[in-house]
Amino acid sequence: MESVIAQRVGELDADSSEVAEDAQHALTAMGPQVLDQLIAAAPGLGPFGQLCAIEVFSALGDPRPGDALVGMLSSDNTVVRQWAAEALGELGIQHAVPDLRQAYESFRRGGETPDHSEGVALRWALTALGERTVVLPLRASALRCHVAQLDPAWPTAHLAEVIEDLAAHDQAVLYFQVWQIKDGKGAFGGQGPGIDWDVDRQKPWPQIVSECRDWALLAADATDKALHLVATICWIDAADL
Repeated sequence: MESVIAQRVGELDADSSEVAEDAQHALTAMGPQVLDQLIAAAPGLGPFGQLCAIEVFSALGDPRPGDALVGMLSSDNTVVRQWAAEALGELGIQHAVPDLRQAYESFRRGGETPDHSEGVALRWALTALGERTVVLPLRASALRCHVAQLDPAWPTAHLAEVIEDLAAHDQAVLYFQVWQIKDGKGAFGGQGPGIDWDVDRQKPWPQIVSECRDWALLAADATDKALHLVATICWIDAADL
């Protein structure tokens, strides 16, 4: 079995993404017995191979790959860094908090906008590990709907009210996504509102909050309010900048 595992681990770096993904699924199906070899090999894999390895680590739900995932936070590939952060949060790797904080500081110094997917992943991981507090005002919380895969989420009919409430509590809305809910089939879509806005981090925080609110309200006004549509919202606090 060890030779089979070694073969599959090696295939994660195949030139063909199809071969790599087949190896990923095979390793996942074999279960935790693959972890020792996969953990040892992960630092030497290419970016796509590392992404496949992260998928296996997440699927198996075992905390042993924690150190390997922490190492990937320093990858030259932004998607690897993003997925590693998400996996660390999902697996509850508490000792990764200092490294996640350092990774977020590096992200901020790099000048990327705060709605960049890597920044979103790092903030989510810190939140999941109890090291970042999300400000969710009472009114916005009361308007939430319960969708298993999406939490928190709101009916699009309440989008404007939630955006106003977040801004009133000094939170800057970066974007929202709209999802279609189908009975018994979950959520589909994840489409943006068709209106994008940027955060100029050089401006005073109250001005950032105000401008984000105004843009988000314009986007909310242009969004369909059908009963089967819900929205997830990404917002930040001043401390995140």
